[in-house]
Order: sequence, then C-alpha cells, then structure tokens
Amino acid sequence: MAALERYLPRCRIFLLDGQKFRTNLLVLFFDLPLWRETATKTALLAEVLKRSEEPTKAARQAEELYGALWDISVVKKGDRQLLLFSLETLKTVEMEDALSFLRERVLRPLEQGSFSEKAVERQKIILRRKLESLRDDKKAFARKRALEETAEGTAFAISGDGYAEDLEEINGKNLFAWYQKIVETAEVKVFFCGDKEEKPKVLSLRQNFPGRVAVKAKEEQDNDRHEPPRFIQEKAEAEQARLLLGFEADVENSRRQAALLLLHQLLGGDPDSLLFRKIREEQGLCYDIKSYRYPLSPYLFVQAGIQEKDAKETGKLTLKCLEELKKEGVSAEKLQQAKESILRDYDGLADSPWAMVDFFAEQALQGKELSTEKFLRQVERVEPEDMIRAANHLKLKTVYLLSGEADENGEN
Repeated sequence: MAALERYLPRCRIFLLDGQKFRTNLLVLFFDLPLWRETATKTALLAEVLKRSEEPTKAARQAEELYGALWDISVVKKGDRQLLLFSLETLKTVEMEDALSFLRERVLRPLEQGSFSEKAVERQKIILRRKLESLRDDKKAFARKRALEETAEGTAFAISGDGYAEDLEEINGKNLFAWYQKIVETAEVKVFFCGDKEEKPKVLSLRQNFPGRVAVKAKEEQDNDRHEPPRFIQEKAEAEQARLLLGFEADVENSRRQAALLLLHQLLGGDPDSLLFRKIREEQGLCYDIKSYRYPLSPYLFVQAGIQEKDAKETGKLTLKCLEELKKEGVSAEKLQQAKESILRDYDGLADSPWAMVDFFAEQALQGKELSTEKFLRQVERVEPEDMIRAANHLKLKTVYLLSGEADENGEN
C-alpha cells in the first residue's frame, strides 16, 4: 500500500470482489484516534445520528430501497475508534440511490447547525444505562477490566463504548461541534463489496471528503517489559469467579503476528487446546478456560471461570503450560492442525461480505496490502521454532481476579 507516498487522499476507497453475492455492501467509517476526552462523544454520536429528529424518514427511505439494511455504530479496533456507517442493498437497487442514502446519513445532520438538546439528553440516558449495565455481565466486565489494567497508559486501554461519568459534560452544542470536526478533518475509509462495474460511482464519494493526510509513521512501543506483573482482585455478586492473565506479545512484523495467532490457537483457542486439556479436563480446576486476542493489539489474554479457592493453582498451571511451550515447543503435527484450523476460518472470508470488509479494514488500518493470500502464506510459513520464539516473547503483565462478595461469615 503506497508506502513511499508522504500524503494520501483523506478519503480512501477499497473495492472488494462481490460479484457472487446478491447484495452490495457499502461501509464508510471515520478513522479516529482513541482518546479518553472524545471516546464518549463518539460513542454517543452514533446513537444520536441513528435516532435523529426524523427517525422514520430514514426507515422509509431504506424500505424504498427494497428493504435495505443500514446502521450507524462505533467499533473499536486496537487503538482506533471507528464511527461507522453501513448500507447493504440488493443489486437491483441503483447505486446512485444507495450512495445518496449513505451521503444523507453522513452529511444531512450538518445542515441542521446543531443537535437537539432533547434528542441528545434522551440518548445520554440510554447510553448511561447501557454502560452501567455492563457490570451485570461478569465475563464481559472482567475482560474489560483486565484490558484496562494490562494496557494501562495506552490507547488500547480506553473503552470504545465511552464512560458514564463523561456524559454529564456533553450537550447538543459541543457534540455537534465534534461531529463537524470529524466530517471535515478525519480520515475516511470506504469499503465496497459488490460488482466491479459500480466502481466509478463509488469513487465519487471522494468528492465529499476532499484533502490529503500525512502518512503516519509507525509508533514505537515504549513499554517497560521488565516491570513485574500486577495482581488485581475485585469483588462482585457472582457465584463463579473469573481469572484473567494478561500478556504483552511481540507483534513487530507479520511473521511474529502469524506465530502469535498460532500460539493462541494451540494454547487456548479451541476445545483441544493445551489449557483446556491440562487444566479443565485433567485437573478439573475450572468451568471453562480459553485464550483470546483483541484485533490490532499486542495483548493476549487467558480467561477462566473458576471457584475462587482455585485461582492460585489455575494461574500456576497456566504459566506452567506456557513454560512447556517455551521449552518443548509443539510437534509438527500439532502445528499443522492449528494451521489448517486457521486456514479454514480465513478461507471462509470469501463467503461473507461483512467478514471480507472486517478483515480488509484491519489490514488497511495497519497499512498492509489487502490480500488474504499473503496473510495465509505467512501462517503457512510459521515453523516450530517460531512458536518457541513467540512463547518466549510473551510477558505477563496482569493477573486479574473478579471474585464473589463475601457474606457476614467471610464465606463466598
């Protein structure tokens, strides 16, 4: 991707082959840095824009486009927050009509000059309830807190859903000013999955977002990898405790990223993984255990549902499994099975417009060539010694335990 250029169009358009699908998919998003001071505004914007003063008008227009599906949402990808507008239509719909609908969703709010205070306050109440209810989902809450602690001090730790305590200072005026700034200055990426004959029409979207932006230099991570891991324990009303171990990984290049993906698969990414066999099946120490990663981040997590009394032993055995991978590596047979599992998953991308857009959007955000073939070749080239290297590069940053509230007798 244009690595030698110093400046790129502010609006970049990516065309994906969707000839075989019955629908055309248009996804436009504003690519925003994830900052604490703007995260809540952006999250609220999605709801205010979607449920504007004329909520039925857009629905009627979409119905006129033969039942088109549309949405406005916020998606977090690594240290980025994406304000996303999407539209999926049957191919019988004229592309000019689809583009007009999308432009109206993005640009028409600016013609109002401000957002209704009534509409903003209504959505603030709804978003506040949503954010406060997150604690009711103990698994999701534990994952959120583990990421915040593991990535502390970086943009990765910031919530893309916003913060309830930041809602008070938002009003119709400053929210409108923030949206105006986004539309006028933010980088725009458009993905179109559909017939190639529609390319010239889709490219016309660039006229709505003129200008160029400087190519971003790769930011070097400046984390102290020798800092000892931290242990955090929090209480919640729950019968089951959640134990999470947060690791920082080395994702400096594509080969190391591919090795980490395979390490995740072997360590805790599927029902036959090392952690599941050793800790769940052989020792019976947990209800569930798995590893997971966040897109475009250097972190890998292990999460287990346990009884609180088994937290220490589960943590020790998890680290023991990792040490086993560091010393003994994996057999060629196990590595090949992991590769085949990943290749099957990514081969399926071509069967879903949304999966294609999601994958290629992540490639674009990293400044990579948009190619599944190149990515899959990287996976195929990983050798057993790469797996040992990947395991040795994992650095334990955080041990997080969400346990049940104690009763009056000190028992859970």
